[in-house]
Amino acid sequence: MPDSARRVAHVTTAHPHTDNRIFRKECAALAEAGLDVHLIAVADGDALIHGVKLKALPRHKGRVARMVLGPWDAWRALRTMRPAMIHVHDPELIPLAVLWRALNRKQAVFDAHEDLPKQVHGKHYLPGPVRPIIAGAARQLERLAGSRLDGVVVATPSIAQNFPHAKVTLVQNFPWLRNFPEPTPLTASDRAVVYIGGISEGRGLPQMLDAVGRSDPASELILAGPASVETVERHLAPARAHVDYRGVIGVEEIPALLASARVGLATLHPLPNYLESQSTKIYEYMAAARPFIASDFPSWMEQLEQFDCGIFVDPLDPAQISEAIEGLLGDDQRAREMGLRGRRALEEHFTFEHEGERLVEMTRLLLDAASRR
Repeated sequence: MPDSARRVAHVTTAHPHTDNRIFRKECAALAEAGLDVHLIAVADGDALIHGVKLKALPRHKGRVARMVLGPWDAWRALRTMRPAMIHVHDPELIPLAVLWRALNRKQAVFDAHEDLPKQVHGKHYLPGPVRPIIAGAARQLERLAGSRLDGVVVATPSIAQNFPHAKVTLVQNFPWLRNFPEPTPLTASDRAVVYIGGISEGRGLPQMLDAVGRSDPASELILAGPASVETVERHLAPARAHVDYRGVIGVEEIPALLASARVGLATLHPLPNYLESQSTKIYEYMAAARPFIASDFPSWMEQLEQFDCGIFVDPLDPAQISEAIEGLLGDDQRAREMGLRGRRALEEHFTFEHEGERLVEMTRLLLDAASRR
């Protein structure tokens, strides 16, 4: 197969070029499998990073400018690159993918990171009456992808229900096990509670702060992830006595951070887009052999409760969260054993090594089909 027939372009105008799912997992897995992988994304310049060829797109100020001008920038990059297959990661790029496929007779795939209609309903900054309209438009985009594209990659089984079964490939956002070598054993001196990910009220920040402040003695809460200026000023600054906010950290820094903690938190609120999501942070806690405290969503409990590696609580009840924290801080053996059970479960069921194999297989099949057109 000539190089051009092995060329696949992943395209995003909304995500950073370093996005964990797009670049560090999917593009990396395909490059390691020997495919000619290009990533078209907003960046400061073209580069070759770990076998992935980055094509930089210009930056635009504001969401509207990005959504209007970004697809045109991506189209021009694709015309120069001429890949055999494109793999788009943003809903606003679905029409581009459909048009590219029709005009060029090449393969096109949409990657559904989220359940779009549910995601819209969970955005509190959108006026209530507007949400059903935008959610309806999102559903139409999903239908367009399902009917006109060659495949849809979905991040969770629940998202798969939105698309034709024959076109779906499940690629879950589990961690690379190789990024979490033999975990650091949990010791009695590990007393910190950690949360990694986006920091906001909807992700449980007020209840986490309240719960940690209630514990006796007050625990240290380590937070790592993006937070708005308003969130920092309103919630984090007043709680600085027992909160260590690290800001956004690199993916490579996560294992060491988790190794310094006793327990990981994932007490997201029961918003529509979270109820059947798969919180990446939970699997990272498991990879580090640390027990977790997580929201008692039925889908989370159905998948993970059987492994007895975490505690599920009402995410809106700081008293429950605090009780779970104190229980794990006060019982070294229980915390250690739960963490080790989580690590074993992750090794057997929840690694991106397995997920990447499905992505590579799907991509090769579509490239083969493209070469026959």
